[in-house]
Amino acid sequence: MSNEEKEEKKIDIKTLVSIIPPASALKGSKAPPKEKRVKIRKRTDVDKGYAIISSKLAKELSISDALEVSVKGKRLKLKAILQEGVPELEIWANPEDMVTLGIEDNSTITVRAAK
Repeated sequence: MSNEEKEEKKIDIKTLVSIIPPASALKGSKAPPKEKRVKIRKRTDVDKGYAIISSKLAKELSISDALEVSVKGKRLKLKAILQEGVPELEIWANPEDMVTLGIEDNSTITVRAAK
């Protein structure tokens, strides 16, 4: 085997390797989360049946008008009020709604868009 044949084989291998896409391209885009675990805070200025959620979190979870809060197998559907200035990992709810779920202030819950 001459040197020219070895170089030709090396070139062929490099050409083949250049065809393989990087791992990041194979992984693809990540789907947005369907639900998220956040803290729920007690607020007396929120009406019963409503919850105040940050606009950014609502957009991330595709929440437009209603959300579902669940904890320990219990679920509660609330109307969403989108608002700036609410911490992203918090939801503000009426104390009566929180009693319905059997939770206290600053409890961790799961939130998702209502079906």
